[in-house]
Amino acid sequence: MGKLIVTIISLLISFSVFADHHESNANVLPNSQLDFPRSPPPGFVPPPLHPKGVVLETRKLGDGIYALMANTPFNDNAGFIVGKDAVLVIDSHFNGSMGLQIINAVKRVTDLPIKYLLNTNAFGDHVFGNYVFPQDTQIIAHQSTVDSLELSSVEGISQTMARTVGGDLSVFRDVKLRVPDVGFKQKWETDLGDKVVEMYWFGSGMSPHDSVVYLPDAKIAWTANLIFGDGSIPWARSGEIEEYRRTLIKLSNMIQPITIVSGHGDIVSGGMVMRYIEYLSQTIKIAERAVVDEIPMNDLVAEALVPSAYPIRPALEKLMTGFHRWNLRVAYEEALID
Repeated sequence: MGKLIVTIISLLISFSVFADHHESNANVLPNSQLDFPRSPPPGFVPPPLHPKGVVLETRKLGDGIYALMANTPFNDNAGFIVGKDAVLVIDSHFNGSMGLQIINAVKRVTDLPIKYLLNTNAFGDHVFGNYVFPQDTQIIAHQSTVDSLELSSVEGISQTMARTVGGDLSVFRDVKLRVPDVGFKQKWETDLGDKVVEMYWFGSGMSPHDSVVYLPDAKIAWTANLIFGDGSIPWARSGEIEEYRRTLIKLSNMIQPITIVSGHGDIVSGGMVMRYIEYLSQTIKIAERAVVDEIPMNDLVAEALVPSAYPIRPALEKLMTGFHRWNLRVAYEEALID
């Protein structure tokens, strides 16, 4: 019965999205798997991801371990690992130009070949640079990422990402969709000669695809969209806030990173995982109380602010306020079902 209710609610939400955004999304192709799964709440703004002027700054985190950090508050980060035998790259960024930035950053450090490219999710800002990497570079991703991209197209994904680039679809003009070669289910692992690199899927988070890249010896993790930088909160974009919480708990139980390279934002300590879990737990409790007290969802969400226990970076305040309202609505819907 619960699954039937979830299905009905999902259909109603899908209809609402279509009705609310029919005009703006009229040209979105049906094979795009990555559009917003619900209509945004009041005050919501899409993440600002336009790559214009974005420079990826190389930061050495350890012997052969490099983070590539965007010089803007919320653009994508990446990274690469140099082993004795080969190089592994984490994410290919927004388009061919950004992908070439990553390749050139590697070349400034080593002449070793890029053997692996890991895609941490299926969004264009993580995979659209794939096509500029050498053909003998093996691309690895969780199977859900592979499946999603096989059902998608550059046109479909770029049109659903249009809001994140202010409608400027020219940034995707030359992109060719290159689907990962290998899909894994729970864990993938390789040894670059003197460095073991692990890739995990712990469950659904910001999206169903989010994967974590982990260096067990250095205890450094690239968490993609599961964890953003300092002064941020999670975004339950996929519409599963309790599942997101369980995913982070599983992450914290299975690996214990000391350093986290966030998908968007700063490098943070491993303690950010527990902070995100606490925020999600509190948000779920707020929504559950609202349901018990019969507070209408729109009244709960409309002017909600991020709790003061979770300070937000000023540059991200509007973005994170929208994320919080989105999270509250997802939590409220789950509380209704329970």
